Amino acid sequence: MKILLLEDEAMLRSSVKEFLEELECSVDDFFDGKDALRAFEENEYDALLLDINVPGLDGFELLESVRVKNPLKPVIFITAMTDIEEITRAYNLGCSDYIKKPFGLQELWLRLKSIVNIIGTKEENGIKLSKKYSFDKKRKALLYENREFTLSKKHLEILELLVKNIGFCVPLENFRSFVWYREDIDDATIRAEINRLKKLLSEEFIINIKGVGYKIERV
Repeated sequence: MKILLLEDEAMLRSSVKEFLEELECSVDDFFDGKDALRAFEENEYDALLLDINVPGLDGFELLESVRVKNPLKPVIFITAMTDIEEITRAYNLGCSDYIKKPFGLQELWLRLKSIVNIIGTKEENGIKLSKKYSFDKKRKALLYENREFTLSKKHLEILELLVKNIGFCVPLENFRSFVWYREDIDDATIRAEINRLKKLLSEEFIINIKGVGYKIERV
């Protein structure tokens, strides 16, 4: 497990890092929020442990930037703050959990493992397509703000193929095979059906790669 740790108290940061590394985690630790944000943008982490009152960029501001890029990334605040307004703000911004200092390292590990496992299951079954849309792979359903969005069988099959190849361009021939079962359908008909699907959606996440096909970028 690769973890980003933001904590300006040197002794605590060292203790948490050493403890997690003994459990065979990889830990990048920072005392400045700006440095932590830069690392997050350049690397892939399984979870983030964030103090709130730190130099450069505080934990709240960092979490806001994280949620723009990844709405599901496990983020745990570790802080001495006890004010209910601050705790409420943390959860409203999208933190996964909140641990008040002082805390036991074993408790931190148990919470961290639990949240990573829960989020991992969500990511496995539900693929985020945009701010409000996701695709439930298990049910083969499009969700809008976590509620099922009704589509035709053909439109769902188009989305399923794009999700199976998320991050990559899907050629028109693949749609012909997967959605139209190799019927004698011309490219214009395929494009017209995909455009009809796009018009049903309030957010644009299906990208036309001119002369090649279509893709959905990984959120």
